[in-house]
Amino acid sequence: MPHAKLFHAALTTLWLLAAALASAATIMTDWTVNAAVPDNSPTGLVDTRVISGSAILGITSVEVRLEFSGGWNGDLYAYLAHDSGFSVLLNRPGRTALNSLGAGSSGMVVTLSDVAGIDIHTGLASSGFATGTYQPDARAVDPGLALDTSPRGSFLSNFNGLAANGPWTLFVSDHEAADQSTLVGWGLTIHGAVPEPSRTLLLMIGFGGVILRRRNTAA
Repeated sequence: MPHAKLFHAALTTLWLLAAALASAATIMTDWTVNAAVPDNSPTGLVDTRVISGSAILGITSVEVRLEFSGGWNGDLYAYLAHDSGFSVLLNRPGRTALNSLGAGSSGMVVTLSDVAGIDIHTGLASSGFATGTYQPDARAVDPGLALDTSPRGSFLSNFNGLAANGPWTLFVSDHEAADQSTLVGWGLTIHGAVPEPSRTLLLMIGFGGVILRRRNTAA
């Protein structure tokens, strides 16, 4: 039993030290879709992309780039899902108690980041073509009920701590008739921690030697 406790303690310490020695890494992706979002349909459009070969084991932040052409931006609802993470990117931006149709701009090229200064729901242009960097909508409520006053909780920080590898799914739907949007493309910038293999290996070898010496001494 003492040997088992010693081994467990050594592994725990090794994990903590390896995490402390982690270095930062960034992944940038851009995908072209060029698909129409079904008009006035909750079925929506699903686009799933797989990230593989990344050494990022603990995401620290995610940014999302969205490009749409045409349509009525205030019709749109969009979310991003990966592993156990979920974030609402758009939820009828511009929609308020006095404006049930939302932002009347047509098409957009935007970047969504939790650290941006403006909420896309309240900051997206009401006419023309929308551009800029915004916070995600983050309102995880029915698109038919979404307002500027709806609670916000589904931020991109919900992906923090997850590994970058695996499927990332973007869902987009349109919730009013006419003015059909096209999803031109989307992309991600993922920041995260990557353990430094050589230093971690040295730690493992060192701790393995310590454990063997202590077991031999105890014997």
